[in-house]
Amino acid sequence: MIVDKYKTDLPDSLKDTPAKDTSPLPNDDDTTLEEVDNNPLEDVYLAVKRVLESLHTDPNDNNSPKLFQTVKIDNGQFERIVRTRGNTEYAIPFPAAFIRFVNVRYLVAQQRIGEGRATMRIRFVLNDLNNSDDIVETHGFRVFQQINDAIQDAKDYEEALNERCNLTYFDMPESLDHGLQPYWIDYEIWFRTSSSFQYRKWVDRYLVMPPFTNHSDAPEHDSEAHGNHKEPKIEDVAKYEPSVEMPSTAPPTDQVE
Repeated sequence: MIVDKYKTDLPDSLKDTPAKDTSPLPNDDDTTLEEVDNNPLEDVYLAVKRVLESLHTDPNDNNSPKLFQTVKIDNGQFERIVRTRGNTEYAIPFPAAFIRFVNVRYLVAQQRIGEGRATMRIRFVLNDLNNSDDIVETHGFRVFQQINDAIQDAKDYEEALNERCNLTYFDMPESLDHGLQPYWIDYEIWFRTSSSFQYRKWVDRYLVMPPFTNHSDAPEHDSEAHGNHKEPKIEDVAKYEPSVEMPSTAPPTDQVE
């Protein structure tokens, strides 16, 4: 059977996402599509959060319960859960997933301004009380594969993951109390700050240069009712002048006859 790889079934949580404007650009070679300013780390986090929130306990049944009850940025919840004195984190429904970025660095090459690299770490915590059961003890490995497959599939519709998001590491602790089993996955990500310098301190202005353009050409931009400018006139600005000095044909005045 031949499968069209360009047709991607979106998760339930993303089917209601408003579609982006895909209207074609004007048929003009001089038209340039500008990117808007963005925050690449925030974009990556939100993209991965949407992926994790779309996962189900049964990958083959979209009506099954959600896999993760909590998906948050990692601000220390993980350390408060695994501390030796017991879990002190408050009001965290499990299973849970926490996302953090480590070793964030920006490239210094002149031709790569605004580009960077980082390690994205997803730490997910399961709450299987019977984690010594022959089937349940490998539940974390199955969840790991489910997460990674979903992230790889999300590259087809999440622009923030298109640059690079490659699996580099997976690990699990040896033991943890309270029936909680944490794991973590590391991804190498590349990110790009689009137009961060082009639009820095950007001020929008509409320019009118009579007599070649005037407010009547675009009245929707004449918000202050300037009307048409009467000066300068076309005769004052449109004329022919030599681009270089013409050699003089008159004899030199200091020439002796």
